[in-house]
Amino acid sequence: MIKLNNLTKIYKKGNHEVVALKDISLNINKGSIHGIIGLSGAGKSSLIRCINRLEEPTSGEVWINEVNLTSLNSKDLRNARKRIGMIFQGFNLLSSKTVFDNIAFPLSLSKTPEAQIQKKVKSLLELVELTDKSNSFPSQLSGGQKQRVGIARALANDPDVLLCDEATSALDPKTTKQILTLLKDINKSLGITIVVVTHEMDVIKEICDFVTILEDGKIIEEGSTINIFSKPGNEITKHFVESSNYIPEEFKKGIMLNLSFMENSAQKPIISKLGKDFNVEINILSGQIEYIQNQPLGKLTIGIDNVSNKLEDIISYLETNNVKAEVITNE
Repeated sequence: MIKLNNLTKIYKKGNHEVVALKDISLNINKGSIHGIIGLSGAGKSSLIRCINRLEEPTSGEVWINEVNLTSLNSKDLRNARKRIGMIFQGFNLLSSKTVFDNIAFPLSLSKTPEAQIQKKVKSLLELVELTDKSNSFPSQLSGGQKQRVGIARALANDPDVLLCDEATSALDPKTTKQILTLLKDINKSLGITIVVVTHEMDVIKEICDFVTILEDGKIIEEGSTINIFSKPGNEITKHFVESSNYIPEEFKKGIMLNLSFMENSAQKPIISKLGKDFNVEINILSGQIEYIQNQPLGKLTIGIDNVSNKLEDIISYLETNNVKAEVITNE
């Protein structure tokens, strides 16, 4: 669906160059919700703006539906962009136009017949639950309502792809959840591929099937969201996915493991059986359950005494039972 080949973006400021993206290659599956996350300055917004050529890549290719956008002239690019919707953190609504006219704006630009505009905008107002706000102006709307208008406008040309650049960053938690639920419903009902750029891991956790982590303009980790959460392989990734877990020093003895319970393994007496089968003492230091795309992911931090040379066998036993294990201390 979306394929990025060796994408590089360099900004020039006088005699200085800032490399925002470094040789990015990425595949985004058709019909998926794909999250792109990173710290400030990681290159997230540059990446999403290069996908629709709001920013011109310095080198590399952007393919959408087997069309190389980086090879298109201005006219063909304008036509291709009709199939790519985009929503923004700052809403980008036209303050002098009503909600109806904001949503109709891209259809008017493409000279769509008035009867079709009326029908399309009314259906989009129903989709985003703003029928009663049709004649209102942006200044009369809440932040969540403004973003719903932005989503409706982005859907006006029936796009195959919806790009979301920090679309919930300006919203409160309750409104954020409502907008994310709307995006999930749109993805499910219309089959639109959605790319979400965010610095909030809760957004990724809530709606994304896959996630790509950026740092300093490079991809440092990518995969299914459930796998990234269960066992992050990079320190930057751990910064995003691991909640603060304070454990007093006096409990940090012997071997400590972080465990992630996958595929209903939390319903089995794995820890109890582990202690008996390996004749070890196990102390549960902390635990929680998270929900990734409505799938439960159980996490435990445990301490094990009397391990001697059994550690490799213990880890093998755990992973055989769909429990991912990471050694965090081995004293």
